[in-house]
Amino acid sequence: MHVIKRILGLCRDYKMHFVIGMFCSAIAAVCTIYPAYIMKSIVNDVLVSKDLVVLNWIALSVIIVMLVKGIASFLSSYIMVYVAQTVLRNIRSMCFDKLSKLSLTFYEKQRTGELMSRITSDVAVLQNLVNDFIKFISDIIQLVGFCSYIFYLHWKLAFLSIIIIPVIGFIISRFSKKMKMIGAKTQGRIGDIATVLQEFITGIKVIKSFTLEKLLRERFENANRASFKEIMRGSRINASTTPVIEFINSCGLALIFWYGGREVVAGNLDAGQVVSFLTALVGLFTPIRDLSRMSNSISMAIGAGERVFEILDAEIDIKEKEEPTILESCSGAVDFKNVSFCYDVKRIDKGIVREQLDVLKNIDFSIKPGEIIALVGPSGSGKSTFVNLIPRFFDVKGGSIEIDGKDVRDLSFSSMRKHIAMVPQDTLLFSGTIEENIRLGRLDATNEEIKEAAKLANAHNFILNQPNGYDTVLGERGVNLSGGQAQRIALARAFLKDPAILILDEATSALDSETENLIKESLNLLMKNRTTFMIAHRLSTVVNADKILVLNDCKIAEVGKHQELLDKQGLYAQLYRSQYGEQPE
Repeated sequence: MHVIKRILGLCRDYKMHFVIGMFCSAIAAVCTIYPAYIMKSIVNDVLVSKDLVVLNWIALSVIIVMLVKGIASFLSSYIMVYVAQTVLRNIRSMCFDKLSKLSLTFYEKQRTGELMSRITSDVAVLQNLVNDFIKFISDIIQLVGFCSYIFYLHWKLAFLSIIIIPVIGFIISRFSKKMKMIGAKTQGRIGDIATVLQEFITGIKVIKSFTLEKLLRERFENANRASFKEIMRGSRINASTTPVIEFINSCGLALIFWYGGREVVAGNLDAGQVVSFLTALVGLFTPIRDLSRMSNSISMAIGAGERVFEILDAEIDIKEKEEPTILESCSGAVDFKNVSFCYDVKRIDKGIVREQLDVLKNIDFSIKPGEIIALVGPSGSGKSTFVNLIPRFFDVKGGSIEIDGKDVRDLSFSSMRKHIAMVPQDTLLFSGTIEENIRLGRLDATNEEIKEAAKLANAHNFILNQPNGYDTVLGERGVNLSGGQAQRIALARAFLKDPAILILDEATSALDSETENLIKESLNLLMKNRTTFMIAHRLSTVVNADKILVLNDCKIAEVGKHQELLDKQGLYAQLYRSQYGEQPE
């Protein structure tokens, strides 16, 4: 019941739509009962009294009533689909907004496909609750009306009619073809939503680093809006199918009544009772069938609603202050002051269940503007966590991190992250052109600035060799580019952003020697006069760093330059020998 109330609560802004929908549904339900009710007049006034005037009025009234029912059914169905789809669109937007505000901790605990399913498939199932609410009112009216009339009649006649089956079959075929085409387009639009959503979830680190939440939201809204329009096109046809068929069927039924009545008046047929009871009974089967099916769809909607509301109710653990400090300019000074961090996970350590996994403990370290800091250490030593704390992808559990003397928790996300650029090991490119992907570094950049950034990243020449140059459309995640080309696009994006703080996560790994040399040239330019953090697994890439931090057992085990650390014969020297042998290169 809680899920039902909550979903219906989202419909509060559409009370008038509900009132109109319920009114139209009530009219359609009363019109549905009318054919059974009119049977009494057919028998008494036409079949017995042979009154042609009444016959003509009855035939005309059935056509008029069924026309009214068709219009009322169409309006009721269309209005409720509009309300349902609008609510679904709002729920999807609410979920997307919530996802953009959640920290990386949330994403590390979720599966991408699961999140996408909740926002696409599960949200769609919720439509049943809104539609079934009005359908429930209509079925109840029909059920009570038919039952009351059956008890009122107390007689039973036999009447059988089969009419215009070929015509109905033709209409259904035409509607089906149209719905098939619209259905294919609708699935394509849903695929567009899934694509944007997948890129958002898988690229959340890059998006947050470049403060692209607003841009991605606009892309999501465009795809969401296109899907909404396509679904509404289909709903118009779908809503028209039943009333049109019922209207044609009723016209045929009225024709049979009229012709049969004339035959009775002419004496060609024995006067008999038209089975009003059976007519009402047949009509009674529909609401009973619909109500029985409704329980299953409501159960499915409740289950889907619970999954969707888990996203909407997820706690935002990293929040911006109500009045955050704006970081107008940044020199690149970074200070770790007694920083500690741990993940909230359950694990078994020596038979003891522990609620936290310590990653960093009491880290004290200061980085001057323009320094190149290399982070090395065994796998799992906290290198990635160290750099992820700087743009506040995670919040420290103890101590503080300051940029230019300001605690990152006091800074606004956008003003802080616009001074930080990340070049990850796994390059993420978005659907769109090469120019659009580079422009993500700074959305207001000119075309000349984009080309200059590409030149600095050694990407300009290979871009010109693409089929459409900078306007070449990339496949999903840049599949039509090599790893080195994709990495240079990412570097061009970072050049364009012109950050004060640069974070490199093994940016030259898994590349051939020639490509690696090109990227190293670009990196040397990019790191110049910027505070740079390099996560390195191959120690040959850190020999020129101003300082090398060796992380181990949640702490900084060693600090120094390359040769200094080799001379200490500590952990760094051990790691170096494991890669290059006894004699350092």
